[in-house]
Amino acid sequence: MSKKQALTEFHRGSILAAAERLFAEKGIEKTTMDDIARVAEYSKATLYVYFQSKEEIVNAILLSGMVLLKKKIHEALESNHEWLQAYDAVCRTIVRFYDDNPTAYDAATGAIPLAQAGETVQKSVSDILRVSSEIDAELADFLVRGAEAGLVHTQVPPIEMVLLFWAALAGMVRTADSREAYIRERTGLSREDFLHHGARMLLHSITRADQ
Repeated sequence: MSKKQALTEFHRGSILAAAERLFAEKGIEKTTMDDIARVAEYSKATLYVYFQSKEEIVNAILLSGMVLLKKKIHEALESNHEWLQAYDAVCRTIVRFYDDNPTAYDAATGAIPLAQAGETVQKSVSDILRVSSEIDAELADFLVRGAEAGLVHTQVPPIEMVLLFWAALAGMVRTADSREAYIRERTGLSREDFLHHGARMLLHSITRADQ
């Protein structure tokens, strides 16, 4: 990488880091380009040198997060050869990813509609959707291996099961966050234990009763 490219990547990274903090604090809709420029300590004109719109910034964050999530899920699957241990590792990886990258997690679970205004943004949206599909495909292959080992029900197509898994786990993570105090009061469970039990409940719904 040349010195100029390295400097460009540094400035882009600084802007994206500031934007991600703001998105987590204020939400994407309420965050403006002025806000991002101020927190990143750049002029608004300089901001537009690196990103043409807020949508482009959002999609750059999402793509980076999705690539990281794909890597983490792959590592969880590759480092746990026993199927049930791999399942637990994937669930822990996804929850940890949400804690560290809430904006990208929302994209992975379909909570953020991807903007498609302009050629550059369309390319980034295409990349995000491609990586998302690759993640789903790897998880579907994982379920197929479970079915071949006699662990997983086969009535539901693997990709449909993956989408149902994302929907259920995403709902549990958001419930654990928004009702953490209530859950602790009513059940005595920590957020971590609640999510572990929830992941186990999902596991029981897709595995054979005799496992």
